[in-house]
Amino acid sequence: MRKIDYKVEQGKLLRIKIKEKNGIIEDIKIRGDFFIYPETGLFSIEKFLINKKIDNFKEGLAKHLQKESIKVIGFSPDDLQLAINIKK
Repeated sequence: MRKIDYKVEQGKLLRIKIKEKNGIIEDIKIRGDFFIYPETGLFSIEKFLINKKIDNFKEGLAKHLQKESIKVIGFSPDDLQLAINIKK
């Protein structure tokens, strides 16, 4: 499992543990100093990302957040995509 610490532009920290195989996310844990409402939204995000391509999930994640009414303060789908791909 790869570990990533990434500071987003606004200064928030993302701590990511990710396991991927052949460019597909097998497992992911996202932590850091951000806020998600409802709190169960974090598990929904992690579950959504399983079996997604590691380099092409941000648009789908943005739609998922909107559909499930999940509010994220501190990072965006773009930030998450960048953090995972910049640290390969």
